[in-house]
Amino acid sequence: MRRGSVLFIVMVMAVCLAHAGSALRVDNLEITPAGDVQPGDPVTVRGIVNLGGTTFPSSNKLELYTQLDKSTVHWDYAIGLDDKYPPTTPAGGQYVNIGGWLLEYPPEIGIKVQVTLDGVVPATVPSGKIVIFRVRQLDSDDELVGTEILREKNVFNPAELEKQIADMEAKLENLRIEIEAKISAGVDVGMAQELYNEAEDALNTAGSAQGGDVSTYLSTAQNAISEANTALDQAWAQQSIDRAQQVIDGVIGLYNEFTVNRSLKISDPRLVPITNKRDIALSSLSNAKDNLLAGSYAPARAKANEAKTRADEAWNLSLDLKKELDSGFSFNFNLGGLLLPVAIVLLIVAVVGGIYYWKKYHTWDELG
Repeated sequence: MRRGSVLFIVMVMAVCLAHAGSALRVDNLEITPAGDVQPGDPVTVRGIVNLGGTTFPSSNKLELYTQLDKSTVHWDYAIGLDDKYPPTTPAGGQYVNIGGWLLEYPPEIGIKVQVTLDGVVPATVPSGKIVIFRVRQLDSDDELVGTEILREKNVFNPAELEKQIADMEAKLENLRIEIEAKISAGVDVGMAQELYNEAEDALNTAGSAQGGDVSTYLSTAQNAISEANTALDQAWAQQSIDRAQQVIDGVIGLYNEFTVNRSLKISDPRLVPITNKRDIALSSLSNAKDNLLAGSYAPARAKANEAKTRADEAWNLSLDLKKELDSGFSFNFNLGGLLLPVAIVLLIVAVVGGIYYWKKYHTWDELG
């Protein structure tokens, strides 16, 4: 057990030492120019890669990398022992790999790699970040050992940003047209108008900004435009719901007048279609309100329009019934469902009686 424990401790120490040897750092790192860059700008990097105080494994490698234009990249590196450097070794391409067998020295010898990099920012690189310099230690499986050292720069691409500004201006113009159309339709555009103003201010500022600030202002404008379109959809859906609700309230008002003030039974055949259409309208309106709360504005608007269609039909039927009742004459009063049969019987009696009376009258006339 003791020998096993000792062996385990030795293995753990070995792993720790291996990772300790991967504690890379770059001393005196200089990148020119210091600020943001544009496509075609030359960039120079100088620094000293310090491999730490342990032996670099021969099975590992030191990898240097850049995203600068491959055809323009030029490296010069020199492996120094105790701060003494031989003539530099040139290399090209975005990747440079230095084998561990060139870096494997006893830990008491300080191993450093002096690096110089020259290159040009690619002409077609989009605005954003670009890797200027990266160094890392990889094992025999090309897996990262420890942590990498990474330096990036913001790229400001004027041509690309000008196109983005033009595209954003087109989106803003479309938003303006939509706002004016909704104003004509009576939609409340207050929130959308505020967001439009915010987007317009950000876009105007982007036109005169420099470097990475342009992208920031464009992002602000894009977010404001997106939120404004959402606000328009929400306000449009709310208006559709309000209009349906207004008609439904009118139907309910007349319905109450019929059943309370005019004492019509709910089974009255003239009320049944009004009731059915009113109930369908109320159900559709409830669905519309649920969709509105869920942020589904197009379905909310569709359901609200369905509700208004049924409510309009119920309203027209209600107006017809009110006109009939106000006229004081109707063949369809409801007396528990008995009026029609009674009316028919009375009509038959009247007709028979009329015929009988007519015959009798003529009989009297003939008898003198």
